[in-house]
Amino acid sequence: MATDTPLLSNGFQRLYCDATVFASFSVFHPISLARVLPFQSQDLVVDEQELLQAEEAHLSDRNDHTRRGVIDAYVKCGLLPEVDADNVKSVIDYFGADFFELMGLVYANAGMFICALRWYRKFIAELEGKPRPGLDRESVYASVGYCLYSLGLFAEAISWSKSCIGPRLIRDVVCQGLINYEAQLTGGTIRSIERAASRTRYTASTQNPTQAIEATPRLKAALEAFAPSQDFYIDWVRHESPAPAIQPEGYPLRLEIDASSLPRHKMNLIFATCGQADALIEKGFHHEAKRLLSEALMLEPEASIVLERLNELT
Repeated sequence: MATDTPLLSNGFQRLYCDATVFASFSVFHPISLARVLPFQSQDLVVDEQELLQAEEAHLSDRNDHTRRGVIDAYVKCGLLPEVDADNVKSVIDYFGADFFELMGLVYANAGMFICALRWYRKFIAELEGKPRPGLDRESVYASVGYCLYSLGLFAEAISWSKSCIGPRLIRDVVCQGLINYEAQLTGGTIRSIERAASRTRYTASTQNPTQAIEATPRLKAALEAFAPSQDFYIDWVRHESPAPAIQPEGYPLRLEIDASSLPRHKMNLIFATCGQADALIEKGFHHEAKRLLSEALMLEPEASIVLERLNELT
C-alpha cells in the first residue's frame, strides 16, 4: 500500500481512525487487522460533518430516530439511493445491532472498505458479546474477508477466511476429493454441490453410469466415516449432458448452492490466495507462490484462476 496519508477532519479520525478497533477485531478469530490503518491517499472516504454527526449519534444512542438520521445522511452524501433508503426506513423498527452490518454494507458497496470494516467490527462485537438467536452469525465474517481482499491485505484475508471456515475446510476438501477421484475413474467430474444444514448433495458426471452407481454405497460409507454428522447424497449424470449453469450472483467457479456463507469464505480465500501468490511471484518467490496456489487448488480443483497461475510457474 502507498504511504501517503490524507488530511482528515478530527471528527472522521475520532470515528474511523481508532487503531484499537482493528488490533483486536474478533474474539472467535483472533487475527490482528492493524495493517488496515492508516488511511492512504487512494482510499475513498466521505468526510462530511453531517454524516459523521449522524453516525456518532447512533453510536451513542441506538434507536429508530438515529437510524433514520444515518439513512438520511447516506442519501445526502450519495451513498444510498433514495429508493433503497425508503425501503430501509419502512422496516427501520425491525433493526437492532444488525443495523451496524447494514452501515458496513453501504460503505462496502461504495468501495470504502476501511469504513465498512469499522462498522462490521461493531456488529461483530455485539454478536460475540451478547449472542442473539435469529441473527446471521456468518455473513458479516464473510464480508470482512471480502473487504480485506479488496484492500490488498491478502495475508490477513487468507488467515481470516481459513479461521472462519475452520474444520469445514478440511471436510470439504476431503469429501470433494473422494467424489472427484471416483468420478474421474469413470471419466467424469463433480458438476454441482448443494448444501442445507447437515445434508450435502453432490452431482457428478460419469461415462460409465453402471460402474458409478455400483461404487456409490462404498463411496457414501467412506464419506460418512469421515464426517459422521453429515448426510450425503450422490447423483450421477452422463458426462455428455450439459453442465448446470452457474448462478449469476452466486459462487463463480461452479454451481454451488449453499444457504450458509461457506461459498463466500471459499471465494475470499481463493482470490486472496491468488493475490498473495501474484505478490510473491513479483518478488521472485516462485516456490512459495506455487505452494499457496497448490493449497487453493485442493479447495477448488477446477478453479481456472488458480490453474492459469500454476501453469505459468511450471
